[in-house]
Amino acid sequence: MKRLLAATIVLMAFVGCSHKAEFNAASFNIRYRAAADAKQGDGWDERKGDVAKVILTHDFDIVGTQEGDKGQIEDLAQLLPDYDYTGHPYGGKSGDLHTATIFYKREVMECLEQGTFWYSPTPEVESIGWDATDLRLCHWGKFRHKPSGKEFYFFNSHLYWRLREARAHSGEVHNQMTRKIAGDKPIISVGDFNSLETEKQMQDIMASLGDAYRLTATPPQGCENTNLGGGNFIGSAYNRIDFIFVSDDVLVNNFKTIEDKRENGHYPSDHLPVVSNISIE
Repeated sequence: MKRLLAATIVLMAFVGCSHKAEFNAASFNIRYRAAADAKQGDGWDERKGDVAKVILTHDFDIVGTQEGDKGQIEDLAQLLPDYDYTGHPYGGKSGDLHTATIFYKREVMECLEQGTFWYSPTPEVESIGWDATDLRLCHWGKFRHKPSGKEFYFFNSHLYWRLREARAHSGEVHNQMTRKIAGDKPIISVGDFNSLETEKQMQDIMASLGDAYRLTATPPQGCENTNLGGGNFIGSAYNRIDFIFVSDDVLVNNFKTIEDKRENGHYPSDHLPVVSNISIE
């Protein structure tokens, strides 16, 4: 009788667990809390509900956010009660200006491990890289997709934006550290890479991982570009610097650049978020 009961439990677990993980993975630079934004009606207090609305409306199962400070992340956590998060501060010479934070649905994902590496010659030590003027990082998590049991690594980066040497070396660091951390597990790497796909750092990354925008099984939805310019919440995005990268064992079912606007016609951030429905067999 005990053997029959044990076999029944195992069978029920097998039936209830899908062989394939399928979920929505996204990247969203939410724009830091800037005093100048509030003067034009785009302060964080005015935008935060709309930022959360994008995440909920488009059903992000896991999303890497960039720039939000500690208070902004706490606000989002209240507005997203079904999500947990893991993150790390960065930016400025003291490293406390922004955070790179991963939000994930607690019913869908379990965070098994988390960590951080830095875009510098010593990526495992908090450090400013090359000719950069502030700290830049990648915060990552090892996740288990609860419905399927599949495990994968999710990396969330914000690359340096201005001086040449730090930018050029960032792709090499990204590749070195993502593979060192993830091993042969599936990889999803998202973020504000502050780079065009033609630049060296991006070519380095794309030699290792695929660009979801290019890999999608169905035509990309929405506009191609994602960057509106620092502190600009209106008009047309003028280049594509926000990416979702995946390893060969991750399938990209679709890709969308989200163009939702607030009631005043402004975007919720100065970046447009991107999302893909992906599968891991």
